[in-house]
Amino acid sequence: METPKKSVNLERVREDIGIHAEFFEIYRTLNEERIKSLIADAGKQVKFNYDMNNLVGKAQHFPVGITIFIPSFTYLNPSENELTFIIATQKQYSDFYIVPTVERLNKLMKSGGFSIQDYINLVEKYLSLLEGYPGKEIMGMVPINIPYQYIADLMRIYLDKGIESYCIDVGGRVALSLTQQIVEVQRLLLKDKIDAFIHATNVNIGRAKKRSNVITAKDVLSFGLGFDSIGDNHLRPYIRDAIKNPVINLRLFDKEVYGYHKIREAGGIEDIYPADSGVKPEYFRDDSLYRRKKAQATFNYEQIGMETERLKRVIDEGTVGSYVRSKRYVDEDSFKTITKVKEGVSKVRSLEEFLR
Repeated sequence: METPKKSVNLERVREDIGIHAEFFEIYRTLNEERIKSLIADAGKQVKFNYDMNNLVGKAQHFPVGITIFIPSFTYLNPSENELTFIIATQKQYSDFYIVPTVERLNKLMKSGGFSIQDYINLVEKYLSLLEGYPGKEIMGMVPINIPYQYIADLMRIYLDKGIESYCIDVGGRVALSLTQQIVEVQRLLLKDKIDAFIHATNVNIGRAKKRSNVITAKDVLSFGLGFDSIGDNHLRPYIRDAIKNPVINLRLFDKEVYGYHKIREAGGIEDIYPADSGVKPEYFRDDSLYRRKKAQATFNYEQIGMETERLKRVIDEGTVGSYVRSKRYVDEDSFKTITKVKEGVSKVRSLEEFLR
């Protein structure tokens, strides 16, 4: 499986629509009450596993399936039991053991009476508990919304363990806004001569400029920061079903201009709709907000997936700079940022190398 790749969130994709997908992401936010109940109540654990099995079953509809399970705590200092439950879940449902992230970690450190040492303790405890489990590649977690001064300490733990694949939690931000942390991660990998696989999760697509109906696709541009794959932003509020609403409020990716079109009325879909999409336009006119959002996610996975195939070709041809710069909504500041970071990016590796 060659990179770059857009990972597919199995909760959001419609498996009845034929799109090309190879890399899948399951993300679970777990508060302290929730995980304690899963450990103590077999009935709730059965329900949790049923939901996980359904998600993994979705991946069977696609020709290739590499799945990662990313656990996200809303608290620090989980118990040994809580961490071993996560590890056992990853053993069953994930192709990697992935160090848990902590949602809004920087905020907890500022206002919750915690320090970076609490997260480092979590990481070290998790890694030590893995020693009793069958061999599987480990993916180190790097929440880059923590202060820059702590990145090296966290990376050194992983590097000393020989870990060569990483998940960067962007924390619901635009990755281009935290380039110093990303540069530091890349610097340390290069210093140790490691060609790592880097996945980014909780990646924000960006915001529209004033008086514009198009959002620059800054999630796709973040491939230029050295990410081999990018996932969704899971920190958005949960969207419940809604009554009939003539305002459809969609964000559809346009690979020709590197922008997300803001579509508010059904009549605006055909104006920007690509001929190569397998997602039918009528799916976006469904009365159900929930089904419209799933159609939107599936469409964006499809179109970004097609674009990553193009990117592989232009990377091989050595023309990626001029190619990206030609996109209408790629602003000069973003392009300059990518160019500067790219100078220190480690060599790309195939994800399958870690699964042999």
